[in-house]
Amino acid sequence: MKELAQYFQDIAKSEKIEYADIRIGRYRIRDLFFQDLSPKAIVDEERFGLGIRVLYDGAWGFASSTKVTKDEIEAVLKRAIEIAKASSMVRGDYKVKLAPEPVHIDKYVTPIEIDPFSVPLEEQIDLLYRINERMLKVKGIVKTFSHMEFRRRDQVFASTEGSLIETTIFTSNAGYTAFAVGNNDSQSRSFQDYPLNKGYEHIKSLGLLDNAERIANEAVMKLYADEPDEGIMDLVLDPAHLSLTIHESVGHPTELDRVLGYEANYAGRSFATPEKLGNFRYGSPLVNFIADNTLPGGLATTGYDDEGVECQKWFIIKEGILVDYSSTREVASILGFPRSRGSARADSFASFPINRIPNLCLMPGKDPVTPEDLIAGVKKGIYIEGRGSFSIDQMRLNFQFGGDMFYEIKDGKKGRVLKNVIYQSITPQFWNSMDGVTDERFWEPRGFLTCGKGEPTQSAQMTNGAPYARFRNVKVGRGRR
Repeated sequence: MKELAQYFQDIAKSEKIEYADIRIGRYRIRDLFFQDLSPKAIVDEERFGLGIRVLYDGAWGFASSTKVTKDEIEAVLKRAIEIAKASSMVRGDYKVKLAPEPVHIDKYVTPIEIDPFSVPLEEQIDLLYRINERMLKVKGIVKTFSHMEFRRRDQVFASTEGSLIETTIFTSNAGYTAFAVGNNDSQSRSFQDYPLNKGYEHIKSLGLLDNAERIANEAVMKLYADEPDEGIMDLVLDPAHLSLTIHESVGHPTELDRVLGYEANYAGRSFATPEKLGNFRYGSPLVNFIADNTLPGGLATTGYDDEGVECQKWFIIKEGILVDYSSTREVASILGFPRSRGSARADSFASFPINRIPNLCLMPGKDPVTPEDLIAGVKKGIYIEGRGSFSIDQMRLNFQFGGDMFYEIKDGKKGRVLKNVIYQSITPQFWNSMDGVTDERFWEPRGFLTCGKGEPTQSAQMTNGAPYARFRNVKVGRGRR
């Protein structure tokens, strides 16, 4: 692939264009899905192809192919140039400019101990079978699902600026869910997905089988649980739950393309507009969000993004104040930023890179604080584990989140199990109500493999890590069925 990328550089430089780049990618995917005691889907496939971007007179052209030969590179480059020229005729006054980026000639490989594709398929299937078998033995469980996903991406990026970057990225994930029926109700409980850019050693570390009976028992417990009192009360949220709240109320609102209004149709725009940079109080002084695409195991830790920008680490919210965004070379240039934050990613060689959420994490506190310490400071509230349903408006302000497991907090102690809990708030109001976080011992790099964005829709992965955190005076209600 490297030789073909260098061939592209040679022929593209002779064209009368402003800029061009190529990504040649080979994608290996293994997805395993079990329902009860039978496999429902086993996907083990590989895709290979190339995509070429061309910038001509301030307008983009893009074309791709599943043929990877010199002749096809010439044909796809020609097609991308034709599209860029056609786009330039209708671009109006707007001309794409790219923020500068140093030339990189480099390699990056995800550090792993065990290649997940070297593990026999039979061993992975057997583990999923035994997880479901163990959950189904619990009285009241009527349906179980379990799954594993593995990804390997080998990619070469090359540009007419001279960058030539080879990357190999591994991702591993697993999770499962038990469904219980009884007491005129149905409830579920999940061992939450925990994807990381690691090898099969990550799957082995999760204790998947050891937790199966507990997860099933907790699904049954929810059948006989009470619904919460409705009203204003305090919340203590675990890292798995917070990953989704962070993703929706901080990650998407701070994507610069969404801030500028270039992304609206899929999940809306953003209230975090540029005049707020450096002066808008997004959260309490305890709220520090760091974007870190160098985070070990992070799902957006790829060495370089898909337009050759080196992965970086930066504050997006510092001591509660909005200070930066995620960005691509194009949108960074619009605001006059000296460099892109390296957040342009595509879900395949056939997709145009777009502005994606980085590894965006709520940072732990410096003082030694445990989850029990946070709970001890609550007179009346709810402790929530895991992710559930959610909704958020088109400006990323008004939201509602559910969860997976709920416990009443009364006079500083974790008590009875609850069910059907939801909470509602407004993004800045919510993050300004945070008055406690645990220390780094309790920080977890939770994340997502299937963040949807763009038209046509693309899927991306990123880590949204968090410690446990406490929020005051939040509106709590009951999820209606």
